[in-house]
Amino acid sequence: MPAGDESDPLRVGVIADMLGHSGGIGRYTTELVLALGRRDDLRLIVAAPASASELVQRLAADNLETQLLVPDRGQLPTAIWERYASGRQFERAGAQIVHGTKHLVPRVDLPTVLTVHDVMTITRARESGRAKRLLLPRQYRASINQADRLIAASAATRDRLAALDPTWDAKTVIAPNGLSRHLLDVPSEPVPELASTRFALVVGDLAPRKNVGLLLDIWERVDRETPGMRLAVLGSPGPHSDETARRLLDLEARGLATWRRGAQDGMLRWCYEHATVVLFPTFEEGFGFPVLEALTFHAPVLASTDPALIEVAAGLEGVTHLDPADPDAWTAAIRRAAAAPRAPETEPRLPPGRWTWDEHVDRLVAIYRDLVAGANPSV
Repeated sequence: MPAGDESDPLRVGVIADMLGHSGGIGRYTTELVLALGRRDDLRLIVAAPASASELVQRLAADNLETQLLVPDRGQLPTAIWERYASGRQFERAGAQIVHGTKHLVPRVDLPTVLTVHDVMTITRARESGRAKRLLLPRQYRASINQADRLIAASAATRDRLAALDPTWDAKTVIAPNGLSRHLLDVPSEPVPELASTRFALVVGDLAPRKNVGLLLDIWERVDRETPGMRLAVLGSPGPHSDETARRLLDLEARGLATWRRGAQDGMLRWCYEHATVVLFPTFEEGFGFPVLEALTFHAPVLASTDPALIEVAAGLEGVTHLDPADPDAWTAAIRRAAAAPRAPETEPRLPPGRWTWDEHVDRLVAIYRDLVAGANPSV
């Protein structure tokens, strides 16, 4: 049993409607439930859609007490259930604390913890779909206000919370994300259209904040100055991305780009292993999984000057930060990266000083126990 744990298993409720999904929140939720399932001091009540039942059982393993079924009828019904109906079900299932992994915690008398991946649902609401833009910011704020502890993956996210409301800062704890163990264990799966060419890799969707448009603006120039360098994008379209998607498809039709939607981890690993450079020109992030993943596979990275990305990179060799609004700087940096051979292949390794998911969960469980003890002094 991990040091400092109590003898009685703690009964933890987890809202996990994004379990198994791609993207940062999906990866976080999957790794969280998996790491909680590895411990021997917890019992888990996991709220997830029926379609994820097999995955819930595999990840939570022997720690699974029960699964609550999240209605799988769209974003709005799911959010209403999580906020207004799930609390009673967690209480009936015997949960002592509830952890919200995406935007919301239930209205419930139990202690609650909320992971705040970023604050863009509030600050960049205009970039969300209509229902999310109109309804979620208010409920997100209410959940942040209600939660007994907020978990931020970076100091940058904590600072953004404090800027919105100074009272949020006092209950925010930083617990950096880890690296997906599956990404290290899965066999590489080549992407055929990239197998014999140099390419610059982008991991993520095409939402406006990801700033893929900057790369589309410069790619003809990149091609002239660095012939044969293809832009490879792994990710979904994302909200408000119709024009960006059209431009990317046009670039793909001309043989200058490859866009893979729904790529599995084997392809993602292969791309990190073989990319000439990884590009991350995003305007704002809460953490920045692609930077951590690229560093683990020893790929050179060009990243924006977003504070969260600077924090994740932590000055490590192989990462260059560029103004996300400076196309000339990105063009020149891509040209330099293309001229510099990649280091010889070595085994992937988590960069020094970075957290594992077990360390992330160690911090969470200490918070869970403090909150439960505070709510029930006899515990």
